[in-house]
Amino acid sequence: MEDSRQLDKLIDYLVDQRVRITTQRRFMLDLVVSLNRPFSAMELYQAMEQTFQGLSYGTVYRNLELYKNLRIIETFALDNELRYRLIDHVQPQLHFICMDCKQTIPMSFDPEQMLLPEPQRFQSLNYKIDVFGYCMDCRASSEEGLEQP
Repeated sequence: MEDSRQLDKLIDYLVDQRVRITTQRRFMLDLVVSLNRPFSAMELYQAMEQTFQGLSYGTVYRNLELYKNLRIIETFALDNELRYRLIDHVQPQLHFICMDCKQTIPMSFDPEQMLLPEPQRFQSLNYKIDVFGYCMDCRASSEEGLEQP
């Protein structure tokens, strides 16, 4: 989905949830939509403070919590740091995450095809699968470093 259309849909969703749309919230949501990798609250704060002088880290963190509670973003731990990413509500995704450069490679999947064992008397509603490793670029550069005398 095109970033601007996705942003418009998310703004409409926030309005439906009776969330006041401020310039900072719109800017933050635009950043979240445009990022194609997991990000930290500090990275988002640093990107925003260039535009909004006097912005507090607490403001960024509270808005991230708001977006998380509204199921716009989700969190996970990477290198002992809390990371955020946009939730794809259309198609569940499996994420391959490079532990070095933090690049994320999403892949759509059908959870019904995975044949995951489920306990009796349980109905799955949501899936979140992350695979951690190294992308080919980071793997190649680390192997080159090992070969040099």
